[in-house]
Amino acid sequence: MLLAPSAVLFVVAGFCQEAPPKAAVFTPEEIAAAQKDPKRFEVEDGALGIQWRGLELRPTNLPPPTTDTPDETLIIVDHIINIGRKIWTIVEENKPVVDIKTQYASAVPEGITHWSQLSGWDTPAATVYGFVAKNAYGGKMIDVKYAVTRTTGGGFKGKGRYLTGVTVDPLRVEVGWGYRFTMTAEAPSVTNADKTGENPLAGMMVNLKWRIQTPLKDAQGTGVYYVRGDGLFVEVGGPFSRSQVSETASRVKALTASGGPSW
Repeated sequence: MLLAPSAVLFVVAGFCQEAPPKAAVFTPEEIAAAQKDPKRFEVEDGALGIQWRGLELRPTNLPPPTTDTPDETLIIVDHIINIGRKIWTIVEENKPVVDIKTQYASAVPEGITHWSQLSGWDTPAATVYGFVAKNAYGGKMIDVKYAVTRTTGGGFKGKGRYLTGVTVDPLRVEVGWGYRFTMTAEAPSVTNADKTGENPLAGMMVNLKWRIQTPLKDAQGTGVYYVRGDGLFVEVGGPFSRSQVSETASRVKALTASGGPSW
């Protein structure tokens, strides 16, 4: 199930609690150019945007199945854990660096050691976005196309609906001279969204963090997504204002506490 596109949460640097990434290094030529023409290297807050580009179904990019058999006495179907990555880099210094075959998050029953120990997986899905940033002249300096991918529906002996292959695939990264772009992904929490106690349902928050640096400016933000084992995909967010960031944080907390949205 895919809900109608909504705004993605943007969190400006002043609202982030995590330590900022390492500062970019610029050449003497870039620094001199920025001093001579500052507007070329100033990112306009109003010119930052993420646009929803559609939903795709694609062949799986997951690694081959394992031959290991789980110890069924250790499997707890309603205790859901992430056996994949919790933090990984998508784009570093303007270059895609992620390996989506190995760098992804999963939400599976405790006792499972590999996604292929579950069965009934749906076709992998990807929601595609475009990220654009313009300078003070209106020139497009950052043009990134990326997909939030996931595989849903896997179960253990017909019970539960879990997640694997949750990651971000950078489809296109174009960055102007004198700019540095970095993007990282985090999967800080997984939950059991089942409210009946009868059939476990994996839920996961995914934070997509980006950073744009020039010799003159440092802009940072975060997109927050919620994905569930039954195929539900929700963008959680709002614009840049502090009150809306606080409201979004409350929504994220409520989603996590309740196991998922009620719609």
